[in-house]
Amino acid sequence: MTAVSLPPPSRAFTVHEAAARIRRTAEAAQGELASSGYWSSGWAAGVENAIGGEAGALAALFPPELALRLADWLDERASATARFGDPLPPLALAVADSTTP
Repeated sequence: MTAVSLPPPSRAFTVHEAAARIRRTAEAAQGELASSGYWSSGWAAGVENAIGGEAGALAALFPPELALRLADWLDERASATARFGDPLPPLALAVADSTTP
């Protein structure tokens, strides 16, 4: 049997998949925040303490709530592209590229 290769997914689908991955991760992080005493000092303090340095400071700027808003925006952009042919913003493509394994 000959293997059939499928075309690559559309860029809008890739952006949607990035949104889904961000959303799953952010929701899981929110669950940890709610269930672990470690996070009693809040997202920023917990992340900066765990990672440290400038990398920790940068990561602390991106709490789960912001990640969920980003995921919603990515889905909106992907949907507008799929439905109306709107171009995908460069930021949406960059996020998709950086979050795709």
